Amino acid sequence: MSTSVLKVLNQPGWNYKFSYDGVSILAPTKRDATHLAKSYGDALSETAAKINGKVRIGWRHCKRPIEFYGWMASQRPPTPAETAERILPLEGEVFCSQLRLPVGLLRRMIAAAESERPVSIVRKDNQKQIIINRRMSDMLQTSPDVATQRVMTRFWLPQDLAELERRLRQESRFTMTYRGGLNEQTWAILTTQFESFEVDGIWYRQGTTLATPQLIPIPPEACAQA
Repeated sequence: MSTSVLKVLNQPGWNYKFSYDGVSILAPTKRDATHLAKSYGDALSETAAKINGKVRIGWRHCKRPIEFYGWMASQRPPTPAETAERILPLEGEVFCSQLRLPVGLLRRMIAAAESERPVSIVRKDNQKQIIINRRMSDMLQTSPDVATQRVMTRFWLPQDLAELERRLRQESRFTMTYRGGLNEQTWAILTTQFESFEVDGIWYRQGTTLATPQLIPIPPEACAQA
């Protein structure tokens, strides 16, 4: 285990032990556990790979610990059993349709689950929305399993999507107000902070809704492209 991680674990309130399937870490609080996962995810994944097991981070009264697996460091695709629901203790708070979760996306999922605002993440190569938190699902009035399979071109007006892509090429983070579809029947004026980021050679955009959507009639342009 890396020196930086051991420094954290040797602080008061922390404990850890080795077992047959890996390392179990007991954090003082859930906040401490998620901070360790976000700050040292790469090191924890490498530890899991070296011991050919997993690193589990729990806390008092924890029901679903955070888990890191060796494939996160080796980039070996996970088996179906190694899905986001097993990795994250955030069931019901964040949802993902992508099977392989690099550490960079895992960190984003943890942050989305803890966010007080609606958050979504879209792959830029296919415009597929792959991650949303519970607040985004509620705002879209759409079930997570449907929302995380959504191709976003159907919920943007062509001119607004073109403007978004133009700005993403020029700015890594910005705020934009536009008309967008919450679901098949409901459109609204949305104000969103967008951020462009890359993980393992794949580019994504994260959207964080900053204001309550203002409902509007479905624009004629949206009906034309439906």
